[in-house]
Amino acid sequence: MGEDDVAQEIQFSRVPSAARQTAHEYVRETLRQAILSGDVPGGTRLVQADLAEQLDVSTTPVREALRDLASEGLIQFDAHRGGIVHEISNEELQEVYDIRMLLEVEAMRRAAERITPEQIAKARVINERMLADPESAAWVTLNRDFHLTTYEAADSPRLLAILRGLLDASVMYVSAASQKLPDHREGAGRDHEAILEALEAHDAHEACDQIAVHLNIPRSVLQLDD
Repeated sequence: MGEDDVAQEIQFSRVPSAARQTAHEYVRETLRQAILSGDVPGGTRLVQADLAEQLDVSTTPVREALRDLASEGLIQFDAHRGGIVHEISNEELQEVYDIRMLLEVEAMRRAAERITPEQIAKARVINERMLADPESAAWVTLNRDFHLTTYEAADSPRLLAILRGLLDASVMYVSAASQKLPDHREGAGRDHEAILEALEAHDAHEACDQIAVHLNIPRSVLQLDD
C-alpha cells in the first residue's frame, strides 16, 4: 500500500472545534479519538500532508499533534514521514501491567497516608464524569486522569513521572477493553469508588488491596485474542 492510498482508508469523526481550541489541539484530539475508538487501527500510517488536507489545516499543527501522540505512546513518529499507529500485543500488556502492579500498590500506600479532602473530591468528580461519558476515547483519558490524581497524593514526583508513562502505555489496552466488554466501564467505576473510600479513611492496607484487585481484573479482560 502506498502513501497516496492512506488518506482514503482512514476513517474518523472530527472532534468539534472549541472556540479557544488551536488547530494543533483540534488535530491532536481528533486523531486521539480515532485511535482510541479503533477507527484507526494499529499499524496504520499517518501521512502529514494527507491528514492536513483531510482536516483542512496546514501540516504544522499535524506535525505537532503527531509529536504529542508519540509522547503518549499512541504512535511511532517520524518527523519527515509522519507516524504509524502503535500496535498492541499480549507481551507488552503483560510487561506494563506487571510493572504497574508493583509501583501502583506502593503509590497507593503512600497516597493513603497523605491524601487531602480536596484531592479526593477532585478524583471523585473525575470518576463521576467517567460514569456519565459514553465515548470510549474520552472515558479512557478520564480513567488515566483519575489514577494520576490519586497518585499525586503520594507526593513522589519521580514515582508519579514513571506511573504517568505506564498509564500512557495502557490507554490503548483500556480502550480496547471498554469496547470489547462495555460492562467493564461500570465495574471500573465501582472499583474507583472503593479505592476512594479506602483513601478517605486513610486505610493504606485496604487501598493497596483495592488497587491490586482493580489491576488484575482488566488484565484478564484486556488479553488479546490469538
